[in-house]
Amino acid sequence: MDFEGKISYLKQKVEALDIKKCSIIVWGTGGTAALYDNAFRIAQINICAYTNNDADTWRKLKNDCPIISPGEITAFENPLVVICVKSQQFLEEIKTQLRETEPSVKNMLVDEFMFGVWANVVLNNVELLADEKSKKIYKSLICKRINGEDKMYEEFEENGYFALPMFQIPDEKEVFVDAGGFVGDTLEQYLFKKLGMFRKYYIFEPDKNNYQTLMTRINRLKKEWNLREDAVIPIPGGVGRKSSVLYFKEIANGGIGSHYTLEPGANESKVYALDDFFQDEKVDFLKADIESWELDMLLGAVSIIKRDKPRLAIAIYHNATDMCYILDWINKLDLGYKFYIRHHSPREAETVLYASCE
Repeated sequence: MDFEGKISYLKQKVEALDIKKCSIIVWGTGGTAALYDNAFRIAQINICAYTNNDADTWRKLKNDCPIISPGEITAFENPLVVICVKSQQFLEEIKTQLRETEPSVKNMLVDEFMFGVWANVVLNNVELLADEKSKKIYKSLICKRINGEDKMYEEFEENGYFALPMFQIPDEKEVFVDAGGFVGDTLEQYLFKKLGMFRKYYIFEPDKNNYQTLMTRINRLKKEWNLREDAVIPIPGGVGRKSSVLYFKEIANGGIGSHYTLEPGANESKVYALDDFFQDEKVDFLKADIESWELDMLLGAVSIIKRDKPRLAIAIYHNATDMCYILDWINKLDLGYKFYIRHHSPREAETVLYASCE
């Protein structure tokens, strides 16, 4: 079955389920499920409950929904289980468990479910992509996600966030915004790509441990590149749709996967709407990799995007909704952007949507 056929099939499958009449139960309460918190909200998917095989989590709440045991699934009317787990081993085990213990309960993998929901947008996005390479990558990535695969990807390359020529041109007047600066890896790459030519580099990072490491790197790079003291501006906080304070969950494994959460109990962190922060300063290049909060960042940056039409390099790999909706959302601003997609890892992570008006 070709790509268009697969997407049409998923659309028909989701429509046949009539999901508005289903009690949708998400299987999974870990990191993958957290990446879909915003995705379900954007797609207006009403979650009734969460479930897993960890008895210690049962009777607790996630996003104000109960976490139930798998044996309680059939207590809900017309249940549909959306399996929100990435490990291939666990996926097979969960599907076998459902087949053997709850054979009447319908279930779908989260990505095939969400691509079915967004089917029309997916097909339209393909037509919006500006080159055949982007179309090939986009189709390949979606097909692998539909199949629950996390294997070697045929089309990947280095130069994350700078894969296209117009994103590499040095400009001594450029203001670069790095949303999700991590430990300064993008900053160091930027300096080499741009030959040290730029005006200001703003870098937002809410993870406290990452921020400390970032500061060490900034101080080293300032000396190595003889940068002005005010050239690189670190901000200990994140970005979002409005300036506020949110809960932030830090992950111990080097900070990878740390993310904002709607659930109390995590540390608090400042969040900045870029429209507020850059009200009086032009932005030329906006990069974001912020663990599924990219759309929230864009919603808080509408004014500067319309005003400045910056080059955009936005991570879209965290969930299926981001792979569909973000491109569509930017296109509907009708600013003349051209869209490209490149993939920067041999596995599922590091897919970047590039948008430029040049």
